[in-house]
Amino acid sequence: MVAVVTGAAAFVAGAGVLRSLWMTLAGWCLATGGFSMDFYADRNMDSAMRHRIHHNPLADGSLSPTTGLVFSLTFIAVSFVITVLSAPRALVPWSIVLLIIIGLALHLFETPVARALTLGLLQALYLFMGGAAGTLSRGLYLLAGTLFFAMLGGRGMVDIRDFLEDTVTDVQTMPKRFGMKRTVIFITICLHIAYLLSLAAYFTGEFTIVYLYFIMALIIIGLISTWLFATRPSPTLAYFLTPVFMMLQGTLLVLGMVLGSL
Repeated sequence: MVAVVTGAAAFVAGAGVLRSLWMTLAGWCLATGGFSMDFYADRNMDSAMRHRIHHNPLADGSLSPTTGLVFSLTFIAVSFVITVLSAPRALVPWSIVLLIIIGLALHLFETPVARALTLGLLQALYLFMGGAAGTLSRGLYLLAGTLFFAMLGGRGMVDIRDFLEDTVTDVQTMPKRFGMKRTVIFITICLHIAYLLSLAAYFTGEFTIVYLYFIMALIIIGLISTWLFATRPSPTLAYFLTPVFMMLQGTLLVLGMVLGSL
């Protein structure tokens, strides 16, 4: 999804179709390198209890750690080359993304709040990376805020989804540190802020009415899902709702960005 966000932001910023596609590829390669770096960093932590949700080929012996590391570095290098050739200005957010990836791999952001903040920043930075291929606008800044707060809330939901598996590990999560009730409140507040920012982006005048149609669908689905989860939070419900927040709503946002900027 972050790759699509990168390309959509480039398109909205006026980078053109071809350069937007290249920025999508650059975002995809960087994200692939970053996610596979997580596998390398977490290979010792992904125990038998966690592998049902966090299947890690470096932990179960499918791939060697060296192979996994080379895989990650190769994709990061390809992303760097594409970014340099397509949008040199995008190297600023690209570099910050890389620093966060390295920090996560070195386990520098292990507190629950730090983990949520870094993941929210990653979402926003991928949008800035794409937007740097053209001209960043108020609407894109608001959408970056939308993604930031959406991921903050999404991180809390994922922590609840994985709660039972994480209880047998040392990983620090929001429900383990702050309790289920406070985590649900945090999720609800963050998601409502994200919805307000996505709506505010329309009133900048940078998007057509088509954007509003997609955003209203996103907000309606999101509010129903958020309040359903707030009234009866559980790992099982979080498991079913996570794709709604991470994939369905992300797709609606990207479609609204692209089609609403035509």
